[in-house]
Amino acid sequence: MKLLSRLAIRAAQELARNPRARAKTVQVLTSTSRKFNQDFKPRVSQAWRDAQPELKSAGRGFKRLVEDLRREYRKGRNGK
Repeated sequence: MKLLSRLAIRAAQELARNPRARAKTVQVLTSTSRKFNQDFKPRVSQAWRDAQPELKSAGRGFKRLVEDLRREYRKGRNGK
C-alpha cells in the first residue's frame, strides 16, 4: 500500500513540474466543472425536489410504525 501511495505522489510531482500537463489539467478541470454546474447539478436539484413529498410521507409512516410498536410494547409490559 505504501508503494502505491509513493508512486501516486511521485507521479503527481512529475505532472506538477510539466507545464503542458498542468495546462491540460486546467483545461480538463474547467470543462468538467462546467459540465457539473450546467448538467449534473440542476438534474440532482430537481430530483431532490421531486423526492421530498415521498420522503416526508415515508417519515410519517415510520413515525406511525414506531408509535404502534410502542403501544404494543407497553401492553405487553403491563400484562394486558
